[in-house]
Amino acid sequence: MTTFHLFQHPDLDGSTFFWPGNTTGVLLLHGFTATTVEVRPMASFLHDFGYTVSGPLLAGHGHSPAEMNQVSWRDWLNSAEAAYQGLKDHCDHVFVLGESMGGLLALLLSAAHPDIAGTLVFAPALIVPGLSAAEFLWPFKSYLPKKNVDETMEWQGFNVVPLHAASQLRKLQRVVRRELNTIATPTLIFQGKLDHSIDPLSSLAVLEGIRSTEKELMWMEESTHCILIDRQLPDVEVACLDFIRSH
Repeated sequence: MTTFHLFQHPDLDGSTFFWPGNTTGVLLLHGFTATTVEVRPMASFLHDFGYTVSGPLLAGHGHSPAEMNQVSWRDWLNSAEAAYQGLKDHCDHVFVLGESMGGLLALLLSAAHPDIAGTLVFAPALIVPGLSAAEFLWPFKSYLPKKNVDETMEWQGFNVVPLHAASQLRKLQRVVRRELNTIATPTLIFQGKLDHSIDPLSSLAVLEGIRSTEKELMWMEESTHCILIDRQLPDVEVACLDFIRSH
């Protein structure tokens, strides 16, 4: 009999981090229900090349689904904004990088701060099948178990969907859609071909919606949703390093 774990891999360090380096900074934003565990491998790789890296644990994450249900999308954005400002205090140039919901937050930061040097988004959670139901369910139910959980992956977070938080993710999607055509930063988008968590059309919608003259979508043939801890991470690391160096 398989044991269900509400919080996957509690032994890993998913806390906020700030690792100083040179005057180019990279902000790394994790996804919905996750922690900084999913962005730490990329952060470590970039830090080894001398960059200053920062990864905030977003509001409501990392403790309990009940706590996550108490926050709004604005709280997540405020977490990202505070970390961005912290990097700006130490760096001349800042890149923003985000996975899934973190990708949406990275896009909003890029809309608000045109001086951001470049935006890297991984499986941006702009279209999530079934998410709209959360707006009707959350007053009656706190959370629902996730389907197809892979506990072999070194991912940390909740194996349930906190429904009020999910309704806030839905609101965040609408805000991002309204802001897409204001984004002009160089942007690199990654989308896993094996992603069953979001609709891959999300990445196409971002590509077509932003007004950046320099933008690219890279399809990862062997990657699932969590690209930053999946099998093609070495390829992704090289692409991200090349992108940052060229800007």
